[in-house]
Amino acid sequence: MRFYKKTLNFLTALFLLICLLPGASFGEDAGILRFEAGDTLDEIRAKIERNGYHFTVDNNWVFDMPARDKRAFFSRSAPLFPEESEGYDASGPLVGHLEERQLPASFDWRSHNGHTYIGPVRDQGSCGACYAFGACASAEGAYNWANGKYDGDCTDFSEAFVAFCLSDLYAGFSVCAGSDYDYQELTGLVEYGVCNDNVYPYTDHDQTCPSSSWDAPRTRFQSWHRIGCNDTAAIKTAIMTYGVVVAAVEVGSAFQAYNGGIYQDSNITCSSSPCYYTPTNHIIALVGWNDNGGDGYWILRNSWGTTWGESGYMRINYTSSHVGCEAAYLVYKNGVSTIYVDPAGSCGGNTPCRTTIQAAIDAVSAGTVIKIRSGTYAENLVADSAGSYTLQGGWDVTYTSQTSISTVLSLTIGSNNGAVTVEYLDIK
Repeated sequence: MRFYKKTLNFLTALFLLICLLPGASFGEDAGILRFEAGDTLDEIRAKIERNGYHFTVDNNWVFDMPARDKRAFFSRSAPLFPEESEGYDASGPLVGHLEERQLPASFDWRSHNGHTYIGPVRDQGSCGACYAFGACASAEGAYNWANGKYDGDCTDFSEAFVAFCLSDLYAGFSVCAGSDYDYQELTGLVEYGVCNDNVYPYTDHDQTCPSSSWDAPRTRFQSWHRIGCNDTAAIKTAIMTYGVVVAAVEVGSAFQAYNGGIYQDSNITCSSSPCYYTPTNHIIALVGWNDNGGDGYWILRNSWGTTWGESGYMRINYTSSHVGCEAAYLVYKNGVSTIYVDPAGSCGGNTPCRTTIQAAIDAVSAGTVIKIRSGTYAENLVADSAGSYTLQGGWDVTYTSQTSISTVLSLTIGSNNGAVTVEYLDIK
């Protein structure tokens, strides 16, 4: 009995010691030690081991930044005048695709059908303009996918234009001083658009917008929309349907020092009202996911250069750092008159090319001709809005559609000398 009492006393003392260690507060997960702002690398590593996490940390330029500079650098905050009932707070056309899409166990825009649809990782430097980099990453991903641009042909939008030109027109973001939770930088991409990076390259200090950037051609987007808080399936569907999505995270000491592995922390719930006002301090982009046998993670694209993390990327648990609380996507409708569909992804060299009919419909506006390679397609086709799409079988035979409330379950192309026959197209 004396032995058991001594053992119990020892374990109790050890537990109290852990609880009283500097930085040993507990997180949203009961029994999980939180990472704190002043944690050293040794303290972070001890907490990683104690919590059973599987990632590594090390020194880098963000973690080593003085505390005063970090306060200015991580400057995303709640809006002074919230737009809870304004702006683009609804889920938009994504609703029509939920539960309609078969979601694979993994997906990555850096390697889709053998191509990358997103350019190299950027570096925001010491300027707190992460919002511009998250917005442009999402915009580039959406635009590249809609236009069939990949690899060396990927577009490169101007983060400087968002940070130093559009910021003159909105109260929700300001040059190197960060942004608020209302994503007005996305509203700017819809209302004014963005020029290419070669027109106005980025440098990491406050500056005046050159008039030449307003005179240059700009790409505008149709709309932007929020995704349900911590709705993993909806975020996956948005990534796969519309391209790279923008999201926000609550960055602490361990996130800053991240070096590799699957990042995890205790900031897992979206507890604010509305839920997309859950505290975050940094904007990033999500380019894909991996269910990883039940230990799923997002593929997070940061804007701290390639020396941070895994060549500028992070694998992050589906709910850690509040990453699922404030995701949003941009909608870009291609203005081309013709788009091609080929399951093999070649389309005979024609562009833009899609591997499914639904992907082609998602990428274009009503009235576009969709030329489809002969074959058998089993798809649930959903259009974002009522409108006609002209489909052509075998890439050269006219198609005539009929509309109904029913959904297409199976579509055979190649019969009747290449003509396409679809009896029903579901319009939502």
